[in-house]
Amino acid sequence: MKSWLTLIGILACTGILCASGASLAQTQGKKTPAASAATAPTKSDCLNCHGPFDKLIEASDKYVAPSGEKGSPHRYVPHDSKKDEDIPECTHCHTAHSLDPLPAEGSIDRSKVNVQWCYDSCHHEKNFTSCKECHQ
Repeated sequence: MKSWLTLIGILACTGILCASGASLAQTQGKKTPAASAATAPTKSDCLNCHGPFDKLIEASDKYVAPSGEKGSPHRYVPHDSKKDEDIPECTHCHTAHSLDPLPAEGSIDRSKVNVQWCYDSCHHEKNFTSCKECHQ
């Protein structure tokens, strides 16, 4: 009877860990890049492999928006922030890829990534003019 209770306890804890996106590797201090299959990945999950965020900003500084403007689409919101909580969720613009197996190098079509979320959220004129120029 005691072994059944132990097994039930272990299964319950495992279920809780999986539902929260944690894994055995995380609980042992190792980084894992993915949330569980039951949850959408968070920016923390993405940045475990693709970060830090400031490196993404720098790496994408040659992006050309549909308006023709150049600059990194990776920005804190509000833009003058440097707080981790002000990093937008990656899934606003990017589709999460599988982690098992990891996608092959170059297999993700980055040309389909756009800045529509920026336009829908703030830049309603579909350009990157500072809000302060029109809105006081």
